[in-house]
Amino acid sequence: MLKFKRPRYSITLLQMLAVLTLLLAILIVYRDPVTIFFQTTQAGLLGLVLNGAILFIFLLGLVRMVFIFLAYNREQEALHRFIKRAGEKVSNPAITLPDTALITRRYRAVQTIASQLAPVNQGALAATLAADQQAQFTLVRFVNSILILAGVLGTVVSLAVALMGAAGLMNSPDNMKNMWDIIGGMSNSLSTTVTAIVCYVFFAYFYFRLQDARTQLLANIEDVTSLYILPRFKYTEHNLLGDVALLTADLQKAAESINQVQDRFLQAGDHLQRAVDNLQAIVAQNAGAIDDLHASVRQGFRLDRKEETP
Repeated sequence: MLKFKRPRYSITLLQMLAVLTLLLAILIVYRDPVTIFFQTTQAGLLGLVLNGAILFIFLLGLVRMVFIFLAYNREQEALHRFIKRAGEKVSNPAITLPDTALITRRYRAVQTIASQLAPVNQGALAATLAADQQAQFTLVRFVNSILILAGVLGTVVSLAVALMGAAGLMNSPDNMKNMWDIIGGMSNSLSTTVTAIVCYVFFAYFYFRLQDARTQLLANIEDVTSLYILPRFKYTEHNLLGDVALLTADLQKAAESINQVQDRFLQAGDHLQRAVDNLQAIVAQNAGAIDDLHASVRQGFRLDRKEETP
């Protein structure tokens, strides 16, 4: 039985849970310092909005990755059950598996192709499956791409606020509110950059782990296809040629048998013709004796030639 490598999704999920728990604990325990760090004095809610948007994007991508990890764990369990049933030589190893499982879809695809006496192109099936799984990563790739850009955007907005405060300070040097706007904008630019970098570090780590899990799952499906699914369906191009060759050989044997029977009939016809010829020769040779026999019969019964039956 095939022993494929089963990714340890539980460890990654526990790590993600630990990150979320740590983030939640920091927000609860250090609520006031965090609020001050994000809000910064007189800068208003700008820091909270920018950093909150970054954290929301991070959590959105993280939740999506959790669902994908759970789905991959179910696929690996389905693979394990399929291999176990295939090792038991059951007629249909996928009959008790979910219809949406990848290995079930692969088994039915190969079965459909083989039922039409067409060759199974495993490369095309693998490319289709990879493209389908790639489409599941749209949101995760989007978050991974814009997380740093969100931090950059927050930095740019904060610097813009700081520059506006600096411009107001130059118009009225005695206005302290403009000074606080400059300080708050610079602090917000720092906080958004730090938040984006920290979120990106954790998100990138989990994103790479998710890609490894997808690669390992696809590799396991192709291994199972090669070792357990394809050998079950003999209607491949090579086997079809072999079947045609066997059928041709059987037809040749049948034709040879028919020729032998025909030869025997011809020989029997020759024997029958010779027997008829011999009988005719014997009759011709004994024609006089037959006439004498006829005459003796007429004389014995005293028959006249006119009374002789025709």
